[in-house]
Amino acid sequence: MEKKQTVVFDLDGTVYQNTVFHRDYIHFMVQGTLFSEWEKALVAFAEQVYAGRRMHMNRFYAVQTLAPSTPEQFFEQLEHCLCPPLSFRSALREQGLMYLGDAWAVVTFMGKALGVLEGARGDEVFFQTRRKMERDGIVGYPQLTQAIRALGQRCNVVLLSNSYQSTVEEFLRQIGMEETFPIVCYSSNKPFEMIQNLKAVAPYAVEHPQTLISIGDNAFNDLMPVEELGGRTVWINPYPNIERPRCDVELRTLQDLCQYLACL
Repeated sequence: MEKKQTVVFDLDGTVYQNTVFHRDYIHFMVQGTLFSEWEKALVAFAEQVYAGRRMHMNRFYAVQTLAPSTPEQFFEQLEHCLCPPLSFRSALREQGLMYLGDAWAVVTFMGKALGVLEGARGDEVFFQTRRKMERDGIVGYPQLTQAIRALGQRCNVVLLSNSYQSTVEEFLRQIGMEETFPIVCYSSNKPFEMIQNLKAVAPYAVEHPQTLISIGDNAFNDLMPVEELGGRTVWINPYPNIERPRCDVELRTLQDLCQYLACL
């Protein structure tokens, strides 16, 4: 790639935002299980987490299967799984931890703690939620599409997603961004292989991190690898009252992101 600034985007929660998907995820997660009657309570708890009133987003939690008898007992047990603060490098070496860096992580952590996402069922719940999102229609933001295309005229632009190729392509099509990103990396296994995947498509940016900007909503996946490398980070955060990770810039809305990109 040319020796100019490289801007790396995440997909979910970054170039489109959906703050209600957790309701479908939790529905599919408990459907047909012993916890199906807990659905409303689980949804309400997740929304309390997003509002900063329960647990701590942007912290690490120990993943373990719990045995609660009531929803409130379950919520209390979840809060006791909080880990002491960890450095990025230490967290990469630890086993059995989950970073509550975005809304997806919160509901996935809840499902693992209930023991309802074991084996293939975890993938099936994820795919059911994705298919429901696609059926409902994902709302795009044309101004952001225009802003990213304009950015691509003066910067290297890369999309790195942990989702499968078919999912990414369908989501980009639905939000009108199928022709927007010159380079797209699927199944990127962020954060563990983020820099490795980025080096394959933008070696200059990895070798000269002062030219690199990463934009995403999950600090562990999207920001910390680039911060450690020496690049700049932009955190997309629609939840105003949650705990904040380190970042160079914090943005809340897609409109904010458009304004930021126009100044690069």
